[in-house]
Amino acid sequence: MKKLLNTTVGGILSGLLGTLFGFLILGAYWSYSNSVELSYFLENIASKSLLYRDSILTVSTLFNVLIFYLAIRVEWWKFCRGILMVIMACVPIIIWFQMQAGIS
Repeated sequence: MKKLLNTTVGGILSGLLGTLFGFLILGAYWSYSNSVELSYFLENIASKSLLYRDSILTVSTLFNVLIFYLAIRVEWWKFCRGILMVIMACVPIIIWFQMQAGIS
């Protein structure tokens, strides 16, 4: 398992899945706290709201920081490189979302 995960590609795939998992956790929490369906969050807040897209991506990406920390603890350096690549790729997207909303 270590040889399969401790690669740059394994880190990138885990980073993408971590971002997706963070998005789903955020959406489920938001939906629960506002007493609406998850589909409402996906259709109206995540996809149509210009003001919240950057915040949603930021929180979703922060989920990867936990994965990165755990990977550093077990010294999976190649895996960490892949996770960090995903985090760094999300930063320009977050900035672009902020510019689209006019709040940068």
